[in-house]
Amino acid sequence: MKLITGLQMDTQELNELQYPIIVEMWDTVIGRNNCGSKHRKWLAKFTEKERKLISYYYKLFYNWYLVKGTPQQHTFKSIGNINLIQKAVNFFALI
Repeated sequence: MKLITGLQMDTQELNELQYPIIVEMWDTVIGRNNCGSKHRKWLAKFTEKERKLISYYYKLFYNWYLVKGTPQQHTFKSIGNINLIQKAVNFFALI
């Protein structure tokens, strides 16, 4: 990892984030009808701002996981985003 104008991670470090868990479980938790106990837990666990950021990263991760593959490197704006991704991965893994 290198700290440039954010946190730069290489392929191995990106894979260690375990972002495919978010992609695999997204429809189960968020779903199309936005109801159920899993969705209520989602609403209780994350703030509106966090949900929007996770939604942004879901689209990015979906593209990496199912379309293009993990990139050689990616720069995150802050370490707080990494912490939020880890929190989301833990949430989706335990649901």
